[in-house]
Amino acid sequence: MPVTLLRSLPALSQTRFAADKTRVACDPPSDSARGLGTLYIDEQRVVFFSTEASRGFSIDYPTIVIHAVSRDADPVGAHLYCQLDGPFPGCAKPDSGSDEEDEDKQFAELRFIPEDEQLLDDMFKAMSDCAALNPDDERSDSGSDLDDCCVGDYQDASVSRGEEDSGEDESAVQTIEEFDSSAFITTPGQLSSLTPKGRETLARLESVIIEPAEQMNGSNDEGRFDDAE
Repeated sequence: MPVTLLRSLPALSQTRFAADKTRVACDPPSDSARGLGTLYIDEQRVVFFSTEASRGFSIDYPTIVIHAVSRDADPVGAHLYCQLDGPFPGCAKPDSGSDEEDEDKQFAELRFIPEDEQLLDDMFKAMSDCAALNPDDERSDSGSDLDDCCVGDYQDASVSRGEEDSGEDESAVQTIEEFDSSAFITTPGQLSSLTPKGRETLARLESVIIEPAEQMNGSNDEGRFDDAE
């Protein structure tokens, strides 16, 4: 996991946001991730460093699987929450049988607590922007494979449906180029052309879309298409 422990502040490429007087807490606890320091949200990595203690750490963005602002009642106070994809160096191992499966499931949680709570939104935005500049290649590849698989499944399903329902009117499906606005109801006179099933569907949709107060007042077709003109 790309977490590097530091004894001096490294050179930063382009810092999007810096918050001094920021506390950090790690769960499970680690001596390397505690105390007061400065959080640097850089375009290449997140760096926390304490000049007083001459120690800190840096984290590559793909290692951060979740980041969020937490303002709920929490003993540490409002903070920027980060979940890593594995344990933090020096973290105490959980006492849960110590088998390989439990070790694989272990991950660390970091909480960055700024002195000024008003900085949290800017911290979150800066981290989101920088994370977008550093995508996880492995996750991106997995996502592409999944998308391709889903697209293929939908395409196969549509082909099968076409073979089974060959009696349906294929003209009912319109592409963007073939779009015909006359297929939509835009005037009151077109309501009379609806089939009983069409009217039933329209009533069901209106019961969902129209506010209950309008239904109680007895809304009707009059005025429904005033805006259409």
